[in-house]
Amino acid sequence: IALLASQSFGVSLSETVVLLWALRSSMPLLGRLAAQRNGLVGFFPSYEQVKGLRDRARELEQESGSDVFGGFKREIRMKDIVFAYPDMEPALKDVDISIPKGSMVAIVGPSGAGKSTLIDVLMGFNTPTSGSVMFDDCPLNRYDITSYRRRTGYVPQDVVLFNASIIENLLWSKEDATEEAIKRACEQANVDEFVKDLPEGYETVVGDRGVRLSGGQAQRFALARAILREPELLILDEATSSLDTQSERLIQEAIEEIAKQTTVVVIAHRLSTIVNASYVYVLVGGGVAEEGTYTELIEKGGVFAQMNQLQILETTG
Repeated sequence: IALLASQSFGVSLSETVVLLWALRSSMPLLGRLAAQRNGLVGFFPSYEQVKGLRDRARELEQESGSDVFGGFKREIRMKDIVFAYPDMEPALKDVDISIPKGSMVAIVGPSGAGKSTLIDVLMGFNTPTSGSVMFDDCPLNRYDITSYRRRTGYVPQDVVLFNASIIENLLWSKEDATEEAIKRACEQANVDEFVKDLPEGYETVVGDRGVRLSGGQAQRFALARAILREPELLILDEATSSLDTQSERLIQEAIEEIAKQTTVVVIAHRLSTIVNASYVYVLVGGGVAEEGTYTELIEKGGVFAQMNQLQILETTG
């Protein structure tokens, strides 16, 4: 090949040999460069997406105060709260709610009434269009939002658990929790009632999203994880709405026990679970339609009483 190339191009045989050797030696490098080029071509769209998400996150970066949240002494007051999503009608309209320290306050209402939006405002995820969330005499926006959320427990309807052991999932809530604190939280939430029957106990791996636990067990576990933080405020967002009667009873017992030690806000679908609430607010169309104790609202015969009657009919029917 070298001889033919030398004769065809009028180049000496030695120069042709050197050129062919150089070409042969560079082929692996050229192959790697081609592979890297293909990788870079596939990388740029992903990079643009990540960059877009990062830029969007910076645009939506939440404002936060500088004061460390150390709790409150008298009450949380959601005063004249108005909140509207962009280009939409207000989801909350002049909502005024008082949550005394050490009480259990329930918020109920039909779907779309604004209950979840109200909780997002209370958690600091959404900043009200007008009005304020006050802790005694201090507005929420003065506090460092991270320090506030560390003192807040939250139990959603859909529990998120990691594919790890029970103890590891608990420590995700509070890394430095002591064995005694973990045991106490599990007793309060009635978790120890089912963990003791598991072959590996607290070392049992729960699976992705807790698939190895029943719905009631997962909810009790989420409750234990929330109270392990020793929260100043515990928020339960329809935590019993999809449970069977037995699981609901156990969760309810746990909630009522915890309510003796901390301030609890309950978003309730099943009205039977809030019979012992200190006070009840009924949201309709983004505003407070009724308020009072459970008994007072039943006797009033308004929206709450109608909702309660419908649930009784659904249960008996």
